[in-house]
Amino acid sequence: MKVPLSWLKEYVTIKASSPEIADILTMTGLEVDAIEKYHPPFSGIVVGTVTDVEPHPNADKLCIPTVSDGTESTQVVCGATNCRKGLKVAFAKTGASIQEADGTTFKIKKSKLRGVESCGMLCSGKELQLSDDGDGIIELPNDIPDGTDLAEYLSDTVLDISLTPNLGHCTSIIGVARELAAISGKTLKYPSFSVKEGTEDIENTATVSVENTELCPRYSCRVIKNVKISQSPLWLQRKLAHCGIRSINNIVDATNYVLIEYGHPIHAFDYDKIEGHKIVVRSAARDEKFITLDNVERNLPNGSLLICDNEKPIAIAGIMGGKNSEVGNATTNVLLESAYFDPSSIRRTSKSLALQTEASRRFERGTDPNNAPIALDRLSAMITELAGGEMAKGIIDIKDKPFKERNILCRFSRINKILGTQLAVNEIYTIFTNLGFAFTWDNSDTFDVSVPTYRNDITGEIDLIEEVARIYGYNNIPKSSALFSSSKIPDAPIFLFERTIREKLLAEGLQEFISCDLISPALAEIMEGNGITAESVVKVINPTSVEQSILRTSLLGGLLQLIKHNLDHGTKDISGFEIGRIHFKDNGLYCEQSCASIVLTGKTHPYHLEDADTSVDFFDIKGIVENIISSLNIRDITFPASNLTTLHPGRQASIIVNGVDVGILGEIHPGIQSKLDMPQRVMFAEINLHNLFTTQQGTPQMSPIPAFPGSERDWTLTIGKDVPVQDIIDAITAVPSKLLKTISLITVYQSDKIGNDNKNITLRLLYRNDSKTISSKAVDYDHNKIIEETLKSLKKRM
Repeated sequence: MKVPLSWLKEYVTIKASSPEIADILTMTGLEVDAIEKYHPPFSGIVVGTVTDVEPHPNADKLCIPTVSDGTESTQVVCGATNCRKGLKVAFAKTGASIQEADGTTFKIKKSKLRGVESCGMLCSGKELQLSDDGDGIIELPNDIPDGTDLAEYLSDTVLDISLTPNLGHCTSIIGVARELAAISGKTLKYPSFSVKEGTEDIENTATVSVENTELCPRYSCRVIKNVKISQSPLWLQRKLAHCGIRSINNIVDATNYVLIEYGHPIHAFDYDKIEGHKIVVRSAARDEKFITLDNVERNLPNGSLLICDNEKPIAIAGIMGGKNSEVGNATTNVLLESAYFDPSSIRRTSKSLALQTEASRRFERGTDPNNAPIALDRLSAMITELAGGEMAKGIIDIKDKPFKERNILCRFSRINKILGTQLAVNEIYTIFTNLGFAFTWDNSDTFDVSVPTYRNDITGEIDLIEEVARIYGYNNIPKSSALFSSSKIPDAPIFLFERTIREKLLAEGLQEFISCDLISPALAEIMEGNGITAESVVKVINPTSVEQSILRTSLLGGLLQLIKHNLDHGTKDISGFEIGRIHFKDNGLYCEQSCASIVLTGKTHPYHLEDADTSVDFFDIKGIVENIISSLNIRDITFPASNLTTLHPGRQASIIVNGVDVGILGEIHPGIQSKLDMPQRVMFAEINLHNLFTTQQGTPQMSPIPAFPGSERDWTLTIGKDVPVQDIIDAITAVPSKLLKTISLITVYQSDKIGNDNKNITLRLLYRNDSKTISSKAVDYDHNKIIEETLKSLKKRM
């Protein structure tokens, strides 16, 4: 809710700065999200006076006014019918800037209109985005000095306050002022007004029938005839603009003003459009339809509350009025409605229609039933002041029962015990008095507190204790040091293992991501084929939306959404990980496992470091996986080719650790990238942490540095393009040798010179004798034997 500071200070006198006021309100539970400077969307516009008006010689609908800004007079050409001598106007001088509704800005320049020079422009409320009135120029109050910068005049400091659902009593300027007065010890000043009634009795002008008193415990209305619809005065437009509300006309603006001021929604009907001049409050019939003010035909939920006349619905109670009874330029008589509706009923209807308004937000939180006639009188007095008219004598006020204040007993000793304070009785007296609560004291230990009807959030003693804490100040309550007690239950091993893996992934320079466990059916379908069948997918029984209706069977779906979002917003280089749970059904049992997933896309180095293309590839993500697993003292790691539908057919592998399948890695399938409209390759790896946890080795044992030198031999051979290098390494290690220590892949070479279906690989084999210096002859013998036996083995396989 937006609260203009100047408006707030009309009800409570306080000299604190805006940051100090924001801090006071935040500490009482009204969180101030921002302190904004409201500035109208224009500049260079000043207040001027029309000193003379002449007819345009070449156009009947134009005139030539002379405008004074207090220092000089300027000639302009104007087409407004209300332009006249002596009028205070918004004068856009040459060079002024005005922002249009679509966000574009144009500057005022000298121009000629039908042969007459115009050195500026006289502005309407619509052109200044202050109102919807574009038929004439805006008429400013006579007390504003000429030359005043209009943007500065209309500016104000606005507090943007976030209200929780229990703070219905603060959804108004008066409500916020009441809180500020209570905490600062100031006096709350209510607006003063007088209701001037005519001679015609209201019983002769309108009747009201409430058929459902359970959903509408109170309904009040007044009738005002012979009003004149016009644009609102600048002070009213200004206050509404500060609250983010655009001016419509004086009647509608007055209802919005009282809504913001008192927090009680009031609706104005065109009296002459009400059949029989009778109001009927009833529940909607099955399949009943209604066209609301936004010109949308809505299917009304069965049992929702309606405001009707003798023939038809004219409003959805507490939410929005109807097109068939709206106040327009031709309106001369109005019926004003002020009611109290059941909050749960308004909430159900609003949610069912997916229609939330300023009125419904307040009714849902619970308004004050005793405030309904007060706000109605305030609006009636305001309309007769702004639009004239004759108010019918009396008020129709139908209520099911009197609305009494709630009496709650609150123990003095309990207050200090709960809060850990040593407050005196007089301090509690002061707090309850500042809050506006009437009370009696039994001179022993009990306060009997009468809670005002606008405080529907206070239902018990603990709520009154919370009020004492708020007003006394949370910062003033002493903090006692907590007694440390450590649980004897040890941490779950998988939790500690997740923390270890997280630390290792962060050490690799990856950023941690967090995505939702719930995904859409479309993403779930992408996951199928990786050992996940449609039957194993866990669906949510009552999802909040289709997009979050299935529990993920892999972290891939959420990470793809994350990458897609970042690519769409210009972030193209992404390297991160997520540790989370996956969910599936196995033989009818619901299962949950912990996984760690890695995603890479974009460049591996900044552009200025390398000229060549350095996009991430299969080996980048494979290297990260190897680093993580090797750091767990695991040496037996292999990456056999896999055949998963989510990954590129020729760029994927399984992760096998000590003979256990712990995960997958590879490049996302081009078809999935195309479906998600991702223009660059994405590398992905997923490790099942439960499986990896079982393969951990013990504490690593130090081994001495070899005392004798080794000897290396390189072997280059040509193999098929699709033959995994691991197959060659496995064939080599299958040949018995006491000297061979390590095998390393040096290069992979592909060219049309060796054939498009072939590739050359170079392997480096390290030989060493641990007890003596190895001879070249011994190395050559073992090396040649290994090559010979390996080639024989490969020929048999192929």
